[in-house]
Amino acid sequence: MTLSLKSLTPTRSGAPYLANNFGPIEAEMTAFDLDVIGRIPEALNGRLLRIGPNPADAPDPARYHWFSGSGMAHGLRLRDGRAEWYRSRYVKDAAVVAALNAQPIGGPGAGQRDGSVNTNFTSAGGKLYAVVEAGSLPVELDYELESVARADFDGTLEAGFTGHPKFDPITGEQHALAYEPGQPVRYISLDRNGHATTKARIDLPHIPLIHDMAFTASFIVIPDLPVTFQPERSQAKFPWLWDERRDARIGLLPRNGDVANIQWFEAPRCFVFHFVNAYDDGELTIIDVARHPRMFDRDHHGPNEGAPTLVRWTLDRRSGRLSETGLDDHGTEFPRINGRFGGQPYRFGYTAHWGAGVSFGPAMKHDMVRGITEIHDYGAGRMTLEPIFVRKPDAVAEDEGWIMSYVYDAGRNLSDVVILDAQDFAGEPVATIRLPVRVPFGFHGGWVADDDSVSPAA
Repeated sequence: MTLSLKSLTPTRSGAPYLANNFGPIEAEMTAFDLDVIGRIPEALNGRLLRIGPNPADAPDPARYHWFSGSGMAHGLRLRDGRAEWYRSRYVKDAAVVAALNAQPIGGPGAGQRDGSVNTNFTSAGGKLYAVVEAGSLPVELDYELESVARADFDGTLEAGFTGHPKFDPITGEQHALAYEPGQPVRYISLDRNGHATTKARIDLPHIPLIHDMAFTASFIVIPDLPVTFQPERSQAKFPWLWDERRDARIGLLPRNGDVANIQWFEAPRCFVFHFVNAYDDGELTIIDVARHPRMFDRDHHGPNEGAPTLVRWTLDRRSGRLSETGLDDHGTEFPRINGRFGGQPYRFGYTAHWGAGVSFGPAMKHDMVRGITEIHDYGAGRMTLEPIFVRKPDAVAEDEGWIMSYVYDAGRNLSDVVILDAQDFAGEPVATIRLPVRVPFGFHGGWVADDDSVSPAA
């Protein structure tokens, strides 16, 4: 197994998150007709998107947090077996406008909800949006990733949105849990037309960090874990810290938003950024997660509290008890699945290596039925970011598709996009597209096909 750059040691400075491939690139980039090793499947017509923090100014390392930098969107456009272009563009928040002396974008939220948008993408109503949690509004992007305007979904958002909407293949809606200081946790449904409905407001005695969520045919899964808003203690710009005063629990909210009937389950004290998937099995609810032992305890500048592992939480709704089973002991994060199985029983998950010290490396394919993990090692000094599953046309099997990801090559200090056949996961790549720039370690992305309205929401 190939690991990444030197692991980060928990520190009182954000400097490690500004160095090596965590660090920002210096300028936006446009490149055409990229070199390809192998053959790009001709069925892949669209854009592979990626986003993460890329400060436009020179941040103070003493206060910098990896999650706080202005967003930069990256996109690779494929068509008819060719890699037509790669683009990187800042998502124009107030800090980018000031640092680059750029023209401000319009839309609601100026001076209040115009902070960094650096976490994910979603599409609705025929428009593409960059999204983030904890208050700032989404930013609409055009096809070439230029910022168009801040958006509140035609006035249907009551407050902020989320960095992790989840697409429901049965109903066509996106589910979201939104949190921010001074507001209740909101369960929001976003329809295909791009209109949001707040279906529940959940008042908690604290403000938990809720990065991701999951859903089943019957429930919305609510994580209430011991990382809470504590600006008085924070050494960095992101004021959510490990909270020894709080226990961990998971709530099941009926999908109709009936808050009075939330069922809470005591959970192991830990933190979860990402859910793999969840589904109902009779009187049980099955939830698969990447489980971190703690978060923002020793390190206030980034998520560096030990390697996360895959576990299954089985919630028995009759007894009110939660039990935990380990699924894989590799350090692993950024899980993705075949989106057609969201909220339903499924077999395969795909993750990126995340070792101690926030170290990156190979990709993994997890067979949840057989309990087997396959590993794709990209080579010495090469490390994948989030692996995206893209279904093949007319696919029948759940894993009949491609895995696409941005892969950083430390030896060249550049990145590639690598395409794997998901059914030959450990085999040679189908294609490797050379990029003229490195793509920093960041957060999320997705494949947006030119002829498909399915959201890239992770």
